[in-house]
Amino acid sequence: MKPSTTVAALLGGHAATAAAQKPWLDQSLPYEERLLSFLAQLNVTQKLAMTSGDTVLEDNGTGVNPCIGHISGNATLGVPSICMGDGPGGVSNGLTNVTTFPAPVLSAATWNSTIQYVYGHAMATEHLGKGRNVVLAPTINILRSPLWGRSAETFSEDPWLTSRFAIAAVQGIQSTGALACPKHFAAYNQETNRFGPLPDYHAVDAVVDERTLRELYLPAFKATVQEADPAAVMCSYNQLNGHYACENDWLLNSTLRQEWGFEGFVLADWYFSARSTVKAVMAGLDINMPGGDLTDLFGLPDYYGKPLLDALNNGSVPMDRLDDMTQRIWRYMFKLGQVDHPVDGNSTAIVQTPEHLDLAQAMVEDGAVLLENKDSALPLSPAKYSKVAVYGRGATKENQVTLNHGGFVKDSSMVVQAPLDHIRSRGEAEGMEVRYAEAYPGNGIFPTIPPSMFKDGHVKATYYNNAQFSGPANTTEFLPNITINTYPGYLWDAWPQEFSVVYEATFLPNTTGGYHFSIVGSGTALLYLDGQLAGNMSYHNFGGNYIQGYAWLEAGTEVELVLKYDTAYSLLTGNYGITLGVSVGGAATRDVEADELAQWADVNIIFANDRISEGMDSGLGLNLPGDQNALITRLAGLSSSSATAAKTIVVLNTNSAVLMPWIDAVDGVLEIWYPGQQVGSALERLLFGDVSPSGHLPVTFPKSLDDAIKIDTNPEAVFHEGLYVGYKAYDAHEIEPLFPFGHGLTYSEFDLGCMTVSTNISSTGAECPDGEEAEALADEFDVLTARAKLRNTGGVRAKQVVQLYVTYPAKAAEPPKLLRAFQKYDLGPGEAVLAELSVKQKDLKVWDEARGKWTLVEGEYVVKLGFSAGDLRTEKAIVL
Repeated sequence: MKPSTTVAALLGGHAATAAAQKPWLDQSLPYEERLLSFLAQLNVTQKLAMTSGDTVLEDNGTGVNPCIGHISGNATLGVPSICMGDGPGGVSNGLTNVTTFPAPVLSAATWNSTIQYVYGHAMATEHLGKGRNVVLAPTINILRSPLWGRSAETFSEDPWLTSRFAIAAVQGIQSTGALACPKHFAAYNQETNRFGPLPDYHAVDAVVDERTLRELYLPAFKATVQEADPAAVMCSYNQLNGHYACENDWLLNSTLRQEWGFEGFVLADWYFSARSTVKAVMAGLDINMPGGDLTDLFGLPDYYGKPLLDALNNGSVPMDRLDDMTQRIWRYMFKLGQVDHPVDGNSTAIVQTPEHLDLAQAMVEDGAVLLENKDSALPLSPAKYSKVAVYGRGATKENQVTLNHGGFVKDSSMVVQAPLDHIRSRGEAEGMEVRYAEAYPGNGIFPTIPPSMFKDGHVKATYYNNAQFSGPANTTEFLPNITINTYPGYLWDAWPQEFSVVYEATFLPNTTGGYHFSIVGSGTALLYLDGQLAGNMSYHNFGGNYIQGYAWLEAGTEVELVLKYDTAYSLLTGNYGITLGVSVGGAATRDVEADELAQWADVNIIFANDRISEGMDSGLGLNLPGDQNALITRLAGLSSSSATAAKTIVVLNTNSAVLMPWIDAVDGVLEIWYPGQQVGSALERLLFGDVSPSGHLPVTFPKSLDDAIKIDTNPEAVFHEGLYVGYKAYDAHEIEPLFPFGHGLTYSEFDLGCMTVSTNISSTGAECPDGEEAEALADEFDVLTARAKLRNTGGVRAKQVVQLYVTYPAKAAEPPKLLRAFQKYDLGPGEAVLAELSVKQKDLKVWDEARGKWTLVEGEYVVKLGFSAGDLRTEKAIVL
């Protein structure tokens, strides 16, 4: 033992000497003291280098990138580099051997912030294992419109629900020592015009009044900063009230730093967020990304680097601002232990674990939302069904479990469970016969239309040297088909050039039936068949986003095909153009097989999905792609009229809310969002009743597209609706949604009643008061608590979410009710619990525009408890 002890003593003495020589490495000192000591060693050139990224990105960030953003450390000083990786859906940017977790919107649908904490911890652990110490997550923007392409990447339409999950996500990430970076600050709620079109890239200006900002679009960021202490915040691409978010002094300095006390760094979103040097730096932007030579890839200059050095030299940016920037950049590297315990992972490490796969499955089981279940059509059992029919490629390994963009996992090694395999093996084990029909060819990329399907074997392509199809034609060519990279090379040499093309052909259908077209590329493409719009790819930034077109065509009947394409919104440099594919043949066979199966079965399970992601908003309204709505309607009709009077269950696999014109014809609907790679095991347990669904909607599902907020295509997106977003608008305008915010069924039943309300210094008195007369509570209180008895009155163990809403005094001019608390309970049959939900006084305050401050409005409040915004079971009026 003595030699070991001697060696340890010598090593300890060496460490002490090193710490004395480099006090910033002395772990016994306060982190702020160490930070200042480290920064004192840096010269201006070194500090300046830390304000811009210095990595090289494959395929402009869409390829395989160990670090999507990188700030070099200093090996001589013993300080590691900063390596950033995209979330929020897991380890993104093309790295493999990671866990494909469910979409964040599914996590929010659990209404269980604890699972989000665990999710954040697991995701960060995988990032660290890949050598990344900054996780660019969570996305915490309000889901203003269900048409938003990044709906699945965020949490909710409600600021309270969003804030609780944002806090849990950041706390989970930073519990590992990784740095969290919530995004995108602020009022970033659409993909359309998020950069703006070529050549000027004039991004959309979100015009929002201050009260709406403070009560709807900023609360999740404020709560996260003040309750979870994130290391960074990412500013967004859009403008906010006439100023780009990343150079908005009111947003970054006055609000984020001075009012909220944020101590971390502000990071620009990649390529298009930084729009100036002095204005951005002085407004509070600390790091420009991706930095260096990459910044001007799309024709915009590198606003940091040399321009920032010039600004420092001429005094337009003071030197103490550069010191502030570098302090903020490195503060949490010291505070969270990354300097003391640098990541030792690498991009090829296998970081997926059995525990993380179990978590991915548990999230689906907790976040799948049972929207409809007539006459207990679910769960499946041999007592109810003997012949099970499954339809749609979503039942196979082509289930839309993840996306190419938006911080989702893009893992070429991913093993996806096919729901069909699990349904078949379980069903057959219980004595059921399970059959499958494709019914729908899916939302993938179809083969390029061959010359044989065009009259005369070619397509006419007319090119214009602008994105508006205007002026005299530049060039006309005849091509064998429509594919990417077939345009004349001189039309595009470098950013920010642009062009447009009109493709014209006579399409020759070879069979009668439904034709499914795929449009692949980036930019804007509109497909017309005989003058009717059949496919809409609008404002797409990335080539990995492809969309579907559909038409019913007759064999031998010529169809005039026109495809108009322009590059104004594309971010690709080497794959300009568009590819038009078609699912040829099999349409009639698919229909016959599906129809025969529907008349055979006594229960039909139809998988229906969409595919919407970052870089696009929905071009289909809220409809399912292709002919899926018609398919569901037809199969449900055949099933109900068959000899077996079969039930029809629809499993939805979607980005956000969708319309359901078939809802009255089906018996059950289960929404599973984008569920991650463990979808098969989770769905088996849900469908067969091993676990009851317990998810609740984090977004309202409308009956009509007219009831939803639309995506604005104008240079200004004016938020005319103010506070009335989501369920608040439905309440205020007395519009009945298809399914209300917070809705979710279980396989059991619950009662909720006997409600009391109290504060930490007074109460409503009686244990279970009767009557509707408002009772006065003391004004000086910190916490208001509502209690009610929750009982599982059914025969199945299940979880139920108790939701607390508050109706404000009329003079507060608030929407009819606001979510202010929620809690999830797990109860066995007949079990009861005293549900207890608390609201802090500060969370009851509203923004007083005239006085410029938060205030508690005096008057009568109504505290309401229930299971959704449309299912409130008990309430109590109080006077504050």
